[in-house]
Amino acid sequence: MSQEIVTNYLISLIAKQVEDNGLVVWYDPDKNYTDVVKKLKLPNTEVFCYEGSFFHLRWRIDQQKLMDGEEPPRLVVYVPMAQDKTHHALIELEAAGVIMQPGQQPPPRNTRLAVVAYNALKGVLGEEAATEIEKKAEAGRLTLADLDALADKSGEISKGVIALIFGTGNPQEVALSFLDNYRFDEIIAPKDAKGELAELLGHEFGFDAPDGAGLDDLRRRLARHVLMTDLISGLGETVPSSLASVPVATTPAATAACVELARAWRLRRDRRNSYVAAALRVEKEFNLDSLTFEPEAMKKIETFPAIERALLRHAENRLLEETDGDMLLLAESRKAGFWCDAEPKLQARWALVAAAAEVLLEAERVEKALKKSPRSITGMVKEYAEGTEPWCLLDTRHRQMESHWYNFEPHGDDHDSIEKLVIQARRRYMAVGSEIARLFLECLAKEGLPTAHNQLSAELLRQCEVFENHVKPFLAEKKTAYVWVDALRFEMGRELARLLREDFEVELHPALAAVPTVTEIGMAALLPGAQGDAKVVTAGSGKLALEINGTVIKDRKDRLTLLKEHAGVEVFDTKLDNLLPKPSKKVREGIENAQLILVTSQEIDELCEQDNITQARRQMDDVLNDLRRGIRMLVNMGIERIVLAADHGHLFADELSEDMKVDSPGGETADLHRRVWVGHGGNADDAFLRAPLSALGMEGDFDLATPWTFACFKCKGGAKAFFHGGLSPQELLVPVMILSPSSKPSAGPPVGITWKLVPGSQKLTTRFFSVQIVGMNSGLFDIAPPKVRVELRAKGKIVSRAVSASYGFEEATGDVALRNDESDHKKIAPNTITLMITEEPDQKSVGLYLLDAATGAELARLEKIEVSIAM
Repeated sequence: MSQEIVTNYLISLIAKQVEDNGLVVWYDPDKNYTDVVKKLKLPNTEVFCYEGSFFHLRWRIDQQKLMDGEEPPRLVVYVPMAQDKTHHALIELEAAGVIMQPGQQPPPRNTRLAVVAYNALKGVLGEEAATEIEKKAEAGRLTLADLDALADKSGEISKGVIALIFGTGNPQEVALSFLDNYRFDEIIAPKDAKGELAELLGHEFGFDAPDGAGLDDLRRRLARHVLMTDLISGLGETVPSSLASVPVATTPAATAACVELARAWRLRRDRRNSYVAAALRVEKEFNLDSLTFEPEAMKKIETFPAIERALLRHAENRLLEETDGDMLLLAESRKAGFWCDAEPKLQARWALVAAAAEVLLEAERVEKALKKSPRSITGMVKEYAEGTEPWCLLDTRHRQMESHWYNFEPHGDDHDSIEKLVIQARRRYMAVGSEIARLFLECLAKEGLPTAHNQLSAELLRQCEVFENHVKPFLAEKKTAYVWVDALRFEMGRELARLLREDFEVELHPALAAVPTVTEIGMAALLPGAQGDAKVVTAGSGKLALEINGTVIKDRKDRLTLLKEHAGVEVFDTKLDNLLPKPSKKVREGIENAQLILVTSQEIDELCEQDNITQARRQMDDVLNDLRRGIRMLVNMGIERIVLAADHGHLFADELSEDMKVDSPGGETADLHRRVWVGHGGNADDAFLRAPLSALGMEGDFDLATPWTFACFKCKGGAKAFFHGGLSPQELLVPVMILSPSSKPSAGPPVGITWKLVPGSQKLTTRFFSVQIVGMNSGLFDIAPPKVRVELRAKGKIVSRAVSASYGFEEATGDVALRNDESDHKKIAPNTITLMITEEPDQKSVGLYLLDAATGAELARLEKIEVSIAM
């Protein structure tokens, strides 16, 4: 609330005159005090105002008989005009009392606004500042309300009209407001305050404003001065020679003020657009993109996007030269920086750099481990699939990198180094992955694979034992779901298990798939009876089938028939798609009435064998999320035990080059895929392993051949980058997961948190869109920050995918694990999430939704984000 220091000082002058003289006639020719009179109240004192008629004014005074006594009454008569304009209408009142008016003597009766202001403020602001304000008031630039407002700013800085205009005298706030927008220009000019503003900026920031500069020019020059000071201060002794003569703040105090102003400007999301515009303009003026900066210095700087891009190129080139873990740390730290928040494509690029670094580091770790690799199948399986750092992590890192790459959108010609980095990471993955495959196949060649009659190791689970060991024994007592997932390789199963451990008791086992690792064989191996004398036979048309106890199983129809005949309980079959987003009444009733529910999913195989590599890479992780959602849906419908298994794994690497293609054995071919040949006769070759099926754990009259490494056979048709059928760990080892609902109660959506969604822009204009998530715990007790999802929706349809976040990004699902702010545990640490638009919305606006990842409950939303995008 205003203290009205100047107004109260004036009232004190009037009160003193009333106390000493009784009657005061107060002339106000400039009408400076009309508002004061309306609220003027003095003890035992009447106040009358001239309202257009002196006759009426005298009549009102006479009516109260105020002039009938011998002593002057306690009376104030206010006349908003000059004394000489009254034609002596109030001469009797003047004679009985005293006059107060501008220029009146003695000084206590002088009501000139400038004089009143000076006397009121000199004790508050000091004589020098009060004198400056007196000059402005005398020039008519300040009203009484202005002067009261200035007095209220006395605790900040005595800069007169500037504090009045900007609502503060704090130089940082004044400069920030001036830099951010033009709305104050309309006030600065009429009050002739440009000189005072320039003086303030010069004093605080070491800024030398040229004479005659307009306000817009002044703003642009100040932005250049502040930003270049921030940059050059951060570079220290490593400033490029071309910037050495750039005028910047020279004193430590002014430099520190500029650095703090630039930082505050960046941190204020409500002023971010003006910062970005200024930074882009200034970096272009100085051609910063063409300069070379010292990497260590750049790590401390966020002034310009040119610095961010230069640091990206440094990290990429450094990783091209050497596998450096510091570059991974750098990439992770920069994802939370200002420019990744302001320009989502930069966050996506840092995420890609981090993913490539993960591949390179994992390849280096596994390559070293391979030098001391076990020389047995059992040992190799444990190293590849078990422990906290299994070798299959290399496959996971590679899959994640490819997902980032295919979601990445290069801009201009500044992507050469990132493309080279991805290529190098791919080559390292292929080299080390091929070596894993070669060593694994060497063990196979030496030991063979276990069969029903030749169990080399009881520690290794066979795919054909899954029903007999993990499904059948529990059917009588527990309602069970048996989930068959086509092409889910072990590392993806491991990732899914990790995601489900929050809500389920999870057992995960690597199992040896039936060979060859193709759908017809692997799916049939999950059936009852497959653990016995299952035999690989021909099904005609270049296809194979599995014969179980005399029944040839060729396709899904055959598999369902055999399962329903031999399960021993009522079976209901459905597809994963039928469970999402919500099962139909028919599906719910089928699940309710059955003891064994078969759920099949062919999404990975169908997606990847269409040979649309881009779409396959982008959507691969969606399969894991759909499986997670489907499993939760099954539990909600009363399923007590879930057994999930795959028919085979896969290789999904770079598109085949000619040097990766080898000739197949030829001869009498029963089946030929890129990764496997099955048949009789033909050739043997050092390029591939060839062995009888009986030596590889299967009954059958055929030989099987597969390349030693990630190479492929030459054959017509087939996918370009997605393969299976061979004996590499990626193809042969499949996940077997046993799930039961956790005994702990599942947490519902978080309550007691007030959410705020701050979009990076008000419009959707590119394929990338960012939003900052902010949360405040409104309850009394600490709560665990939730895991969330962010979606853009058009007419209810999801049109986006999360691709990165400042922290806590879940690569497999796009979920984001939030955390408490380190400085205040009542707050959620702000997190900027980047979304990629997956398809162009066909409407004028979209909605942004924040969801609890576990339950899907809506936590917050922003509606009607305008769409202005060209895909």
